Amino acid sequence: MTKNDLIAYGKNVVENIIINRPKLIKRLFILKGNSFTPSIFSTIKKYNILWESLDKDIFIKMLVDKKSVHQGYLAILKDFEYAKFSLTENQNIKTILMLDKIHDPHNFGAIIRSSSLLGVDAIIMKDINQVDVTSSVIKASSGTIYNIPIIKVKNLSSSLDNLKKKGFWIYASALNEKSVSLNTINIYEKKVIILGNEGEGISNNLLNNSDFVFKIKTTNVIDSLNVSVACGIILYNFFINRTED
Repeated sequence: MTKNDLIAYGKNVVENIIINRPKLIKRLFILKGNSFTPSIFSTIKKYNILWESLDKDIFIKMLVDKKSVHQGYLAILKDFEYAKFSLTENQNIKTILMLDKIHDPHNFGAIIRSSSLLGVDAIIMKDINQVDVTSSVIKASSGTIYNIPIIKVKNLSSSLDNLKKKGFWIYASALNEKSVSLNTINIYEKKVIILGNEGEGISNNLLNNSDFVFKIKTTNVIDSLNVSVACGIILYNFFINRTED
């Protein structure tokens, strides 16, 4: 195994991928003494997934990150396949999350996990200046990264223009003089929610093209929330307060 291999590690993460995306697994390794449940093992046999039980010293040598919390479960995966922007033409795509310059893999993974739980149909991000899907992102997402399409584009602004023409309303999370409280905005069925990183926030060209600029109402003890924490709050609010077009 090399640093370029895409891996999943941790019992829950590996089992989630076995159940939901077994064809993505190239090979499985578990620590001697560990086991799979009968249903999991049945899936492994059904898809002819190669697996091996290893002694601890050999298992540890296989880890690129020796400090990773692996619980004795590891899967080598096929390269991640990004979705195409044309997917947004699907009538079932109603809620899109657009990410502007998210650099931290743990934040990205946590955002994906919240998105898969709270009604996001697709994630759009730029093909540069944005963290890619890595082993750390897969771990932070608890394997849910394979439950939601992720789209890479060259230009977020032109993609936003395209989506507006398709009837999507644009919502941007930002702290500025134009921001209104999240709980006061109308939430429409077809929507794009934009999040930026903690340091720079959302690019001005995206903000200027948004229909709503909102903020989370807080006690103001701190200036802003971690982007993955904010994402969970925002998506939950959109999920429970959606109105129809």
